[in-house]
Amino acid sequence: MPSTADSPRPESALEELRHDPSSRKRFLRMAGGGSAAVALSLALAACGGKKNGGGGNQIGGAGVGTAGFGQGDVGILNYALTLEYLEADLYRAAVATGKLSGRLLELAKRFGAEEQAHVTTLEGTVRGLGGKPASRPKPRFALASRAQILTTLSQVEDVGASAYLGQVDRIQSKAVLAAALAIHTVEARHAAVLGAMLGQPVSPQGAFARPATSVDVLQQVQGFLSG
Repeated sequence: MPSTADSPRPESALEELRHDPSSRKRFLRMAGGGSAAVALSLALAACGGKKNGGGGNQIGGAGVGTAGFGQGDVGILNYALTLEYLEADLYRAAVATGKLSGRLLELAKRFGAEEQAHVTTLEGTVRGLGGKPASRPKPRFALASRAQILTTLSQVEDVGASAYLGQVDRIQSKAVLAAALAIHTVEARHAAVLGAMLGQPVSPQGAFARPATSVDVLQQVQGFLSG
């Protein structure tokens, strides 16, 4: 039953893990411990001051401007899937330009394959929850030179990493949260490597990455969409 003004909003999976040590231990066993523990710690730190996002299902699972992706965790997954479509298409387009070589070409191929794996996983998860995967957007990339390609790759990966972090306190299912944290860490690694190739700090935001709201993310990716 949907929450009302007089009924408490359900805790997100992240809030339950924050408040319940036994639930947190079970989650880490399910997620494989190790890197999952690091990702969870970072998510708790980054989102520690945010209010419960569960009520956001009234405006789309992923927040303002995302109602078209669906409600609840399916909406969040489709929002993330749309970003993954964009990333996978960007890497394919970048490789196809023929302007890359050496280390950057190798990374573009490898990172692109990883983004496509994210696409496949998210599509399957949406279907597993009884939803329909989001439509693939039509991208528009300016890739006239190696420098422009590298800058665009870095920008899109930065957006992807911050977008996942902006959703972790809205997710209700611990299985979906585990998948989101696992993908977020990969997006962050991609962003760090590409940023370093541009001479940027490996951790430009310092000790704790900043999450991005759906409004911020949709504004940032608008320039990469053809309509």
